[in-house]
Amino acid sequence: MGIRTVMLDHMTFIIEAIKDDRQTADIRSSAIDAVILARKLAADGFLVSIDTPTGHRYSADQFNLLLTSKSVSA
Repeated sequence: MGIRTVMLDHMTFIIEAIKDDRQTADIRSSAIDAVILARKLAADGFLVSIDTPTGHRYSADQFNLLLTSKSVSA
């Protein structure tokens, strides 16, 4: 499997999820879309985190913080 390069813009949220030997990474352009996907993955048993455009990483117990404009723009 090769390495994939993706150009990201300034409002990119990266959702990373790991379960057993499976690992996935998805990209969303808004915090709400990232949280929706991340919560679905967490409900399916994945260990999930979201990386924000500002470089912060949020784990599942912190997803609600992403839904406040203050935390994303800081």
